[in-house]
Amino acid sequence: MSMRLKYGNIRVFSELCGRNFSSKLEARRGEELALLERAGEITDLQYQVRFVLNEKPRVTLSVDFAYKENGKMVYEDSKGYETREFRVKRIWLKQLKGIDVRLIK
Repeated sequence: MSMRLKYGNIRVFSELCGRNFSSKLEARRGEELALLERAGEITDLQYQVRFVLNEKPRVTLSVDFAYKENGKMVYEDSKGYETREFRVKRIWLKQLKGIDVRLIK
């Protein structure tokens, strides 16, 4: 049974990846990346990578995907639209750790 999540998304299971995703958009991108990894175009594909932005109070940012492309780490998050909270945390992560997060729409 499909379950509605925050923002009205429906959890999707991917046979290709063997895992659940939080939205159709995220599942589609996850499958694209899995195929790219199998083809050797990218390496070290990871799902739901969490960054700690602040310890007390604990503030974190989870991005949907992280992988290596041409030896460089790439971080991506799939969103139908960019929320204010995500935008603030994305900027915070860039300032704190120098990490850019690609937004996939």
